[in-house]
Amino acid sequence: MSVNIFDRVLKILARNYAYRFLELVFPGREVRLVGTLEDVELALPEQRVDFVHRMVYEGQEYLLHLEFQLLHREEIPRRLFVYSALLTQQFDLPVITVVLYLERRLAPLPEAYEVRLGEEAVNRFSYRVLRLWDYEEPIRRGQYRELAPLLVALVKEPTEEVLVRERELILEEADSRKRADLLASAVTIASRYFDKAFLWRFFRQEVEQMRGASFIEDWIEEGIQQGIQQGIQQGIQQGIQQGIQQGIQQGIREGEKRAHQATVARILKRRFGRLPVMLAERLEPLTVEQLEALIDAALDAESLAAFEQQLATVSTSETVG
Repeated sequence: MSVNIFDRVLKILARNYAYRFLELVFPGREVRLVGTLEDVELALPEQRVDFVHRMVYEGQEYLLHLEFQLLHREEIPRRLFVYSALLTQQFDLPVITVVLYLERRLAPLPEAYEVRLGEEAVNRFSYRVLRLWDYEEPIRRGQYRELAPLLVALVKEPTEEVLVRERELILEEADSRKRADLLASAVTIASRYFDKAFLWRFFRQEVEQMRGASFIEDWIEEGIQQGIQQGIQQGIQQGIQQGIQQGIQQGIREGEKRAHQATVARILKRRFGRLPVMLAERLEPLTVEQLEALIDAALDAESLAAFEQQLATVSTSETVG
């Protein structure tokens, strides 16, 4: 099964530094974390909740569900309502739901799922919303330095200066394993905004530390293993650090392909109930850019036949990059 590395990065931050998010959600309250529930599976097909913690406030135990979102999507309020109900039923504990948004948005963010009868809200499920960009300056100052990898997603304009500050804050982490996670998280998140070759040059002094990151195994699952091995072989002749950098870059590119292929298949299966014949074989030679175009086609196509027409067009178009 394909692993979404960006989601896994957020999971690492939520696991290692849940107390920081708790401070943001309940400032000034004596709320204690008492445990983490890993990879909670809910009683719906393919529904998994990653960020669930046990917490105690004034003697009452609760479940804290943290839901990270880069951007708002229309289905989020309903999905949070369903998750809260299922978690309540499954664990017999009151659930506190918090959705944390990363990329700036001027329009108000919904804070409830409502069922309306005409103009009247008959049923209403409310949840807490945190706009993480509101905490940009405290993170920069080091008040929440553990959240440094998120800075590049929170600022109005990602620049090299932001990466410099991220690196400074991350290197203050004394725990070597957590520092490795933070460095690898910073590269993964920043890859949405910067050229990967630039990022590996920028973090070249920290590459060796990243090898201890806890989600390196997920990079391997995404197809990076071959890239790393190639990099190590190159490193014998060119210098180990340069080889690892090149290998990881090649692997990340392959990982993006695998993730996009899985996304196309998932969308088609959900929308049309079946997949085109030999879909995997037809997607294999396509580039990341071509696969990104097919994700849009899978979302927009009126029928499976219309999608297959788009697939044929993209497959015969000139390879990009």
